[in-house]
Amino acid sequence: MLEILAHRFAAVVEEMAENIRRTSFSIFVKQTADFGTCLVTPDGEVFAAPRRISGNLMIGVPAKAVIESLAPYAPGDIGLSNDPDATGGLVTHLPDLWAWQPLFIDGEIIAYALSFVHSSDIGGSVPSSIDWGHTDMHQEGLLIPPVRMLTAGERNQAVFDLVARNSRVPSQNLGDLEAQVAGLRTAQRRLSEIAESYGKSAVEDAIADLIDTASFKASALLDTLTPGSYEFVDYVEGIERLEADGSRVTEVPPTRLALRLTVGEGRAHLDFDGTSPQVLEAINLHTGGEPGHYMLAFALVNWFYSQDQQIPYNSGLVRPLTANLPAGSILNPRPGAPCGVRAAVFFRIMDCVVGCLAQASDRAMAPGAGLVAIASIAHVDLASGERKVSVGQPLTGGSGGRPGQPGISGTSYMGGWLRNVPNEVLESDVPVLVEEYKYRRGSGGSGSQPGGDGLVVQIRSLEDDVTFVVRGLERLFYQPFGVAGGGPGAPGIATLNPGTPGERNLGRVGSITLKAGDVLRVETPGGGGLGSGAGGFDFGEARESYDRRFPQPLQNQLVHAVLGQVPSARQAAVYRALYLRIDRAAGDGVVTQAVLDEALEAAGLDAARVSGEMPVADPAPDKAHPPGETRGEAAKVEAPGRTGTAPSIGGTA
Repeated sequence: MLEILAHRFAAVVEEMAENIRRTSFSIFVKQTADFGTCLVTPDGEVFAAPRRISGNLMIGVPAKAVIESLAPYAPGDIGLSNDPDATGGLVTHLPDLWAWQPLFIDGEIIAYALSFVHSSDIGGSVPSSIDWGHTDMHQEGLLIPPVRMLTAGERNQAVFDLVARNSRVPSQNLGDLEAQVAGLRTAQRRLSEIAESYGKSAVEDAIADLIDTASFKASALLDTLTPGSYEFVDYVEGIERLEADGSRVTEVPPTRLALRLTVGEGRAHLDFDGTSPQVLEAINLHTGGEPGHYMLAFALVNWFYSQDQQIPYNSGLVRPLTANLPAGSILNPRPGAPCGVRAAVFFRIMDCVVGCLAQASDRAMAPGAGLVAIASIAHVDLASGERKVSVGQPLTGGSGGRPGQPGISGTSYMGGWLRNVPNEVLESDVPVLVEEYKYRRGSGGSGSQPGGDGLVVQIRSLEDDVTFVVRGLERLFYQPFGVAGGGPGAPGIATLNPGTPGERNLGRVGSITLKAGDVLRVETPGGGGLGSGAGGFDFGEARESYDRRFPQPLQNQLVHAVLGQVPSARQAAVYRALYLRIDRAAGDGVVTQAVLDEALEAAGLDAARVSGEMPVADPAPDKAHPPGETRGEAAKVEAPGRTGTAPSIGGTA
């Protein structure tokens, strides 16, 4: 009976997803399948999610806050929100429009259906609403607190009008919202049929048993790892500029992600102590402090499923997980922190988990390319005068070498659910010509199981004033690392007008407006290679050089000084200013304890209060523990000239 009902629940969420895909209006939702569906308990735990269609990111979504936000409910009510702060980390950036509906059986709510679609545009300063250089969430578009989109089955037309009016593509947004409504209504219809066949109590018992079973099996899989604590550090890249004399100038510091994974007794604790404070750019990840948050647990959820493909696919998989998410860090930022490109941090967390698992398991794997970059293309249709926003290819790279198998080219587990857009569809929707779309041969890392190759996408603009907004380009400098004797994957590169006198390296691109004949070429990274030896990690020369220049214990001291002694509202600016001051003071040499102490003392911080050693993790905290905060003289350090939006095109990463 449990197996039968598990398949019936899975069929419900798959049908919800298929209905959204078939009835949606935007190319982004219809073609790339950047949307999701799930069923959750009245307490907000996911008990069914799709595996074959749509985003596989639903395990661990924190639904309780939005469920409570509009209670009590009547049959036919549907809620809507895209507000990260008001939804407790359910929403992680504004283009994700989340909707939810209570599912009634015999007059009682026994579950909720949830879905999201990624809107092609929700307003804001740039087409597609996402830009790495945003410094304020309000630059990113319309914010919708939890509101009833439908009340007792009747449309709240003002909500639909509000969403349409605040978008460059109103008809696409309205069509995608209607598709979500259709998907949610599917859930009510199908769950009613299941309850009619098997009885309400059988459905409720199966929901509880499936979550318990997933939790039990996940704990058993964690026990196959060698007990202990494993540490790994990785970075979201910053921006550096080379002067005419060859000297290096840091404009935006790298963002540090530090993980200590402790496993044992059927549990896993993810301690992110030492992770960077929230930053000024739009890469902050709003988790609501939830320890099993879907963007923290994704790599472990994938690992569970890869070990046991019969394991129930629900939020029981994250029950054995606890986490320390320091308040004010990039993983638990203050309300209002810009977040459009939060996926860059999400992918680094996955790589950190892969790095820890490589130490804890005798079946290691290498990381993938470390990015899924999306290029939105905006132009004015010359025939109709209508503003259009479409989406180019989701740009991922190769996966890492796997136990017994090489990596897969052109895709990776971190974004493998996204489908590509057929070139013919793209060319019919926007005035571009796709000149190349192929594998980037030889870009995967070497090893007994080499990493998969990245992609090459070259697009020519056929009209003037065609704007590309490229978000999420990463691993342009720090390569996907090799594992156990494997070599690192090749870094990515974005080039304007390659092979011409005007050729230019665009770095992470951001936003760029092309004229007729301009060519944009993006080459994505290859996956890391997996060796057969007992070697550690091969990060490539750029990363290893950086770690020699700024040793890990000193980086850790800087993070602790800011999170522990600076008022929370100023941490992002003070961290930026301190880092740049230390970077300038070190010059072409290395950062020493004396350089760090001098910078901290100049900022009014007490260098004696921080230690270069990682503190021992709390073995099982339920939530993040905010560090102590003092209001000293930290305000003496100002962010250097950082106002408004960052330049749309950065230098070399």
